[in-house]
Amino acid sequence: MRDAVHTRALARIRGPLAVGACGVVAAGLLYGGQAQAVQPPQAGAAAKTQAGPEDAPLIDSGSAAGRKFRASGRLVGGGGTTCTATLVHAPGKPDPKAKALILSNGHCVSDTMGTDEVVADKPAGPDWTFTPAYFHDNPTEHKTFPVERVAYATMKGIDVSVLQLNATYGELAKADVTPRTLAAARPTPGTPLQAAHAPTDGVDPGRQFLRLSACAVTGSSVALHEHTWLWRDFTRTDCLGISGGSSGGPVTTTDGDRIVGMLNTVSTPGYLGCGLGRPCEGSASGLVIPKDNTVYATPVDAVASCLDATGLRLDRNGCRLDRGEQVEVASSGQQTRSETPKGPARWDAEITPRQGAHHAYVAFKTGPFGAVDCTDPRGYTRPRPLPAAGVGYTGLLPERDNLYVLCAVGGPDARMGGGAWAKSLAHPSYAYARVDNTPPTVAPQADIQHFGEGADATYWVRPVYLPWEITSYKVKYGPKSGTDCSAPEGYRPYLGIPASLKGSGAPWTYCAIGYDNADNATAPVAFTVG
Repeated sequence: MRDAVHTRALARIRGPLAVGACGVVAAGLLYGGQAQAVQPPQAGAAAKTQAGPEDAPLIDSGSAAGRKFRASGRLVGGGGTTCTATLVHAPGKPDPKAKALILSNGHCVSDTMGTDEVVADKPAGPDWTFTPAYFHDNPTEHKTFPVERVAYATMKGIDVSVLQLNATYGELAKADVTPRTLAAARPTPGTPLQAAHAPTDGVDPGRQFLRLSACAVTGSSVALHEHTWLWRDFTRTDCLGISGGSSGGPVTTTDGDRIVGMLNTVSTPGYLGCGLGRPCEGSASGLVIPKDNTVYATPVDAVASCLDATGLRLDRNGCRLDRGEQVEVASSGQQTRSETPKGPARWDAEITPRQGAHHAYVAFKTGPFGAVDCTDPRGYTRPRPLPAAGVGYTGLLPERDNLYVLCAVGGPDARMGGGAWAKSLAHPSYAYARVDNTPPTVAPQADIQHFGEGADATYWVRPVYLPWEITSYKVKYGPKSGTDCSAPEGYRPYLGIPASLKGSGAPWTYCAIGYDNADNATAPVAFTVG
């Protein structure tokens, strides 16, 4: 991904800390915040109708849903960014003197987590808070509790965080807030769901409270890719009313009380293709673009496996959360055509041993995301020595369009067997690369504004980005009589500065060629100005 394009897109959809569904167009991960002013997608090929938060009605505190979701509420992180979180505990009555734990998404802790990053037992920011029972009709009951530690957070494989409050379960109980338990199994397609969440983006300040979405499972065990993250076993839903601030909202079955998932991300109307704000599903035949407003939920069964009466225990027998002990993988996450100016496209990963993990060897395998199982020992290369300085992996990428994953597993010896290797295979590290030989599916668009009339007019012209099909441009312009957009001469990269054209020189021709992140080009398009 081009850094400039990434920065530009991220600026328009993120809050101070967050990647989120915030700003002019809700985008992807459902983390609320204050949007920064950047050019939004325009009407036309990319414009679609978006479901709004009012599609999910506010929950009354005294209703059945209010009683069911009283343990959920507003999570506020650094810089005032917002998510939804829920007080949780293992089955059984908690020790009233124990520090309380809340569950939310990993991206609610940080939007900069890498593909393989795991955070455990770190202090939270000084201004992080949690307000449970966050209903519109009980403002006198709203009591805010400080968040003191990040017990666990990751976006590797899943997107979860467990946060420790500077308050006990007993103190929460005095506010009539008791913890929820997590299901050990995931819901199956067709299962009716309820999701509670407190969206902020697109919602009037006086209505930013817990809402209820009634929906159903439309797909299970989904492999999902968004931005730099690769997720497994996600649940696809048709929940409506989801926007920034909804992240971490608990999802239950309609007839059950245990949490079966958390609201995570949405396929944003107005965005095209696959990218930040537009998650796509992996498959052997290629990335699958979901329809607009498709909402995905994070599984919680792995978190359930690590909770006991004492809290969250990563060393608990049977705990399936990744401790972050596998090899380090550095890779660009490139998007590329199969043939480049330097020859056939290759992986560009660098693998180094993680400090203290004692991985003397490393093994690899690759395949289409969503089809390859990195936890399966079959298909891996023979282990090779892994020096402290690391080793590179530069194998050829396949020629066919798809998202490919590189599985990297560190182990103690050259024989890929035994308990140590089995432990390594439970949580392999990943890199990814996307092969894309397909030109953008939309034509370039231009934003033309004029000031004044006739010969005294001034025209400002700029091309319109259409993420993630058109993410950069080359342009040229000149008098209409002497400017041929089909001729390659004169084009230069568009650097974000609109062309200023005088009415006295009209009519003008403004030429634009759009490019995607793999440098596939559109046909040139001519715009007449004046």
